[in-house]
Amino acid sequence: MNALWFILVIVALVALQSNLYKKNIFKNLIIEREFERKAVFPGEKTALKLTIHNKKFFPITYLKLQQKIPVELSMKKSKLVEKQDKVKYLHNTVLSMLPFQKVTRKFEVVATKRGIYNLFDGIKAFSTDLFGAEEYEVELPAPARLIVYPRLIDLKSFRLIANSLYGDLFVRRWIIEDPVIISGVRDYTTSDSFKSINWKVTAKTQKLKVNKYDYTADKKIVLFFNVDFHRYVFRVEEIEKFERAIEVAATLSVNLIKEGIPVGFSTNAICLAEGDYTFVEPSAGEGQIARLLEIFAGLSFLKKYSVEDMASYLSKTLSWGTDLLVVTPFVDEGMLSLLERFFGDKDVMLVYMSSKGIENVPHNAKLFYYSEEGKEIEVVG
Repeated sequence: MNALWFILVIVALVALQSNLYKKNIFKNLIIEREFERKAVFPGEKTALKLTIHNKKFFPITYLKLQQKIPVELSMKKSKLVEKQDKVKYLHNTVLSMLPFQKVTRKFEVVATKRGIYNLFDGIKAFSTDLFGAEEYEVELPAPARLIVYPRLIDLKSFRLIANSLYGDLFVRRWIIEDPVIISGVRDYTTSDSFKSINWKVTAKTQKLKVNKYDYTADKKIVLFFNVDFHRYVFRVEEIEKFERAIEVAATLSVNLIKEGIPVGFSTNAICLAEGDYTFVEPSAGEGQIARLLEIFAGLSFLKKYSVEDMASYLSKTLSWGTDLLVVTPFVDEGMLSLLERFFGDKDVMLVYMSSKGIENVPHNAKLFYYSEEGKEIEVVG
């Protein structure tokens, strides 16, 4: 009889603790994760920090945490899984926790591909009762975000950058007249625009006089990244050229800003970056470099606007003294005619990822193509 009562008590205790664990095991269990370095370049390492806080009197004798990581973020001791046509790393962490204990685990992650990675998948938590008789499962939110910038190209390998692309920009930067800064008046010549005539002084002197402008160092560049390069089917080689174009555009932007030239940005692509990216005002400094690199990280090959719509928009948006630098995977006569139609009064430089010959280059445009084989930018024409 005593043995029967003993068994009944044991069964009751097991059932009681099982019920208690089922109701409380995941209560006030807080999981957070973040990357120690919020932004990296391909090939660089960062640490994914996982913080688990058991905010209750209840101990957790067994806890397994399972998280999915994009395959582009290589993590040690993880296995590849495929679900719904998506391949991801599956990483498991096993631990036990005392009441009110806080545990931090760090895992090395190596970024392999450009992109903005938002870890929206929750972390699955598995646990058991005190005797391991029952297993419980829950999914807990723990968002994290990592930006992988595009790879920057070593510009020392570009033979014509310094004296062709950069040379034109740097020279014009110091000799361009600013129509806002008037330093005096002078006699009119046949090469002067009627807009520059100072009618007040002309009336006083009875001779045509024009405003004399001072020079400015406030030359600006807006880089337009075009993705309107194929209407229907994307081949592998086209995607590769798209990625090269992003690397070239990012490299040009960073180097121009480091030389002190304010650089802005515009694109007709869909982008995962936060904030407005359709048009970014020209600016310089480390903050602008970080902003543009984030946009380049989030660019997709999906088109949001046509190149014609963007050309029309930019022609009305670009301020005086701002030149246009276009980077595109491909170029054709139609795009060149748009540049001439909308930007006939501006200097336009165009860099594309093909050595395809181009005829009828607009008078206001200078063309370059990027050679993947030689890692060079070559001038066209």
